[in-house]
Amino acid sequence: MAALNTQTTVVAKEEHVATTVDGETILLNKEKGAYQGLSGVGPRIWELIQEPTTVGTLVETVSSEYDVAPQRCERDIREFLREMAAERLIEIDDQSVL
Repeated sequence: MAALNTQTTVVAKEEHVATTVDGETILLNKEKGAYQGLSGVGPRIWELIQEPTTVGTLVETVSSEYDVAPQRCERDIREFLREMAAERLIEIDDQSVL
């Protein structure tokens, strides 16, 4: 997988089904036939990546909305996105990676 930097563009894959129940987003990964639950900040990130967006934009939005230090936020978002990519739930635009 390509390295993620603030200019990297990510987007949720369209073929997955998502619903929110009691603040938790449940994703059906159609490729794997498995469910994935997102809680905490995960549902907000999933909402933000329904349209192509950069890691930098995600960090700015989440750090301001959740009052978290940008450095920690960036580290946590990168880890979250790596996990989502490993599950094939998102697409990463390698062209945007420097």
